[in-house]
Formats: sequence, C-alpha cells, structure tokens
Amino acid sequence: MVLISPQPHSFSKNLADKYKLNFNFLTDANNKVAKQLGIFAKNGIPPGFQILGYDSDTVLPTVIITDANGKIVFADLTDNYRVRPEPETFLKVIDELE
Repeated sequence: MVLISPQPHSFSKNLADKYKLNFNFLTDANNKVAKQLGIFAKNGIPPGFQILGYDSDTVLPTVIITDANGKIVFADLTDNYRVRPEPETFLKVIDELE
C-alpha cells in the first residue's frame, strides 16, 4: 500500500504513526503528479485548515487498486473530500484478486 499526498511528509508520518500503519507514504511536491492526473483542486482545502499548516491547494481524494501486474482493477475519484468508499469496498476488491 502506498499513500501519496501533497501534505508535508511529517503530516503523513504522524498520521501513520498515530494509527500504527505500516505502509509507504510519498509526498507529491507542488501537486506535480496530481496535475498530470487531472485530480488537482486549486483552493480545495476548506478555509481554516491553512492555520494548521495545510496548503490551500490539494488533490481530489482518489483510490486506485492494481493487481500484481499493475493493471487497475478499481478506481474511485470524488470531488468531495468528505465522501469516501467504505473500507469493506476495498477489502472486497482485494479479496477478489486472490
């Protein structure tokens, strides 16, 4: 599992440590990859989060699951950062790969 975020690396590391998550996390500096993928959201962070150290620009929440060969078997993209698939959705897709 890999988490790619525009947030500072320390934010992702703190989140992973808090929830005892053991996966790789990468930083998309300046949203370079998000812009290439068309998931960049200019001023997408709600007002007020900037005081916590977040940039105003962000990416649309996106989940991509691939099989062992790198073929995309599931993708979810939303324009609302509060709307995410339930974990059971991901587990079902992963179970079907086995």
